[in-house]
Amino acid sequence: MTFNILSPVCSLSLLMLVGCAVPALNTKEPQDQTLSGSRLPSDEIAHRFDYWHEEATELHEMAVRREREADLISKQQQDGSADELATHMRALARQLHAAAEYADEQAQKAQRQVQHAMTQ
Repeated sequence: MTFNILSPVCSLSLLMLVGCAVPALNTKEPQDQTLSGSRLPSDEIAHRFDYWHEEATELHEMAVRREREADLISKQQQDGSADELATHMRALARQLHAAAEYADEQAQKAQRQVQHAMTQ
């Protein structure tokens, strides 16, 4: 029963996280502005680095938390539904790590743009 309730909640949470972390899915920011960082002022580029770096850190922390929770569920309960929930949580952790990797890449791009803007 617990799995049936938590599964949609976890899935919805993941969709919200990925939607915030992936700029192509974020409708608040125009796509052309995301891709053309060289036209942005250096302080805005620095702000983007801070944003992506913080996003990556939080996503990694959330993934590690889900992995630990899955381990605890597996150890504490021996029934089949607990194994299914733990498997689902580990899959969610993998997706969170993937989103964090993307955020890391975006932070590195922004950092290179900041360094480039400083040398000009």
